[in-house]
Amino acid sequence: MPDPSEIERFVRQTLGCTCPDEVFRSIDVREKVSLNSFLTLHAAIIVGNRLLIYIADAGTVGCIEEHLPVLLAAGRKERDEKGLNRFRLVLVADEPESIQRIAEQQFGELRGKDEKLHLHVIRGKDNPFATESAT
Repeated sequence: MPDPSEIERFVRQTLGCTCPDEVFRSIDVREKVSLNSFLTLHAAIIVGNRLLIYIADAGTVGCIEEHLPVLLAAGRKERDEKGLNRFRLVLVADEPESIQRIAEQQFGELRGKDEKLHLHVIRGKDNPFATESAT
């Protein structure tokens, strides 16, 4: 598991979060979280009892179309049940450009008017929870 400073760097630099410093005093990380029988997150992170982040593999465009509704519903539900402010879904892809447009389009449709939901598509090398076997 990455250390807290690495998670803060990921949240601030990779995701572009402008959370104040005091938010990073509390970081709760759960790795390899199963959402259902076919979908497991690299990690679910709660930062400062304000921000929820799910990190998941993007897979193919077909996977995104199937998995994005599940990921978004689970994240929104957890955010709301725990009284958190925001949810950021991070999809990890070998070639983010290849799935970015379709993921953003579907995300926009699923998000509706909830401005406290955010989508990020990143490269595997930018995932602090990448396994040694990942490329």
